[in-house]
Amino acid sequence: MADAPDWFFNAINAGLQALVVLHLPGGPGHETVAYTRDVWVGALWDAPVEWQENVDSRRIEIAFRRLARQADRWPTPRALLELMPPRPQPPALPGPTMSAEQKRRNSERLRRALQEAMKQ
Repeated sequence: MADAPDWFFNAINAGLQALVVLHLPGGPGHETVAYTRDVWVGALWDAPVEWQENVDSRRIEIAFRRLARQADRWPTPRALLELMPPRPQPPALPGPTMSAEQKRRNSERLRRALQEAMKQ
């Protein structure tokens, strides 16, 4: 397991602290909270996600809030991944523009290709 960067460790730690306060059934005892945190950080950091602070710190925060709202038992790291919102997508590129001449040439090429296909 690669060491998670501080931003990731801190995001998971803050989320878990909020869950611990809820005293959910199946939650860690006070003597194992730090170990629980380390396991969560390791399991999530090793997940097949290309973690990026500028995008994912907010997604982690949202997922922990969702867990706090929905969980009636102590959750697993997988539950956090399942509740993460999707990454924002970059704006789509505009469609290609063609001049009237390009459209005419393409139409002519298509017409010739269809004629050739009909001959065979």
